[in-house]
Amino acid sequence: MDLPGPIHDFLLVFLGLGLIAGGLGVVLLTNPIFSAFSLGLVLVCTSLFHIPSNSHFVAAAQLLIYVGAINVLIVFAVMFMNGSEYYNDFHLWTVGDGATSLVCGSIFFFTNYYYPRYIMVRDYLDYKIKPDYRTGLDK
Repeated sequence: MDLPGPIHDFLLVFLGLGLIAGGLGVVLLTNPIFSAFSLGLVLVCTSLFHIPSNSHFVAAAQLLIYVGAINVLIVFAVMFMNGSEYYNDFHLWTVGDGATSLVCGSIFFFTNYYYPRYIMVRDYLDYKIKPDYRTGLDK
């Protein structure tokens, strides 16, 4: 796709935020219909990631198969379920949710904050010890 560079960055950020918001909606929403719609948002954003790389057929196939078939099947299955099986007095925020949030948050922190800085420091120290390690020239 022949678009300027900032458009690709905007699409990446927009679709990434859509994926994060949809994923949180799938996990945190208590109404199964809303969770299914959030799953649809995740699947649409996943398929739209193929558009900037000129994979239009893959994007269309993912839209048709996942959103058009799988998500609609989930919505129909949820609609035919008996809604009285769910407890109305069940609290959303439990110990398991807190532990899961802590684990996911620590993984997010490690992969986005700590690990890239570790790689940068390691490369910097390797450069200080062996300045020509990238060029392959040994003195």
